[in-house]
Amino acid sequence: MIDVSDEDPVERIKELTGGNGVDYALETTGVPSVLRQAVDSLAVRGVAGLLGQAPIGSEVAFETGASLVRGWTLTTSVEGDAVPQLFIPRLIELYRAGRFPFDRLIKHYPFADIEKAFSDSENGTTVKPVLTFS
Repeated sequence: MIDVSDEDPVERIKELTGGNGVDYALETTGVPSVLRQAVDSLAVRGVAGLLGQAPIGSEVAFETGASLVRGWTLTTSVEGDAVPQLFIPRLIELYRAGRFPFDRLIKHYPFADIEKAFSDSENGTTVKPVLTFS
């Protein structure tokens, strides 16, 4: 694992890609500055996907001059661009057929164990920690 805690993530990505940047970047945090970093790390014709929900009214400033020659794209996704009326019944069908074991992807944690939930998510013990409140 690469420790990037003291590095500029955009510069590190550029370094790892030989100065080219990445073809795709997904922003999942909802933090506007992270979206800017995702866009800045794109290669020519790269695509940034916005999944994280920032507070309503949040704004991000993008550099426009070099963006014109880089030709990058920003796209958003709502529920993976699925049609919920079709997608959710299909997921249920797959689960019942034993082909989508989502219950093995999640682990419940009492809110008091929030630090363990974060730790388990970070080290791969669980894919999706779910906090519960009693």
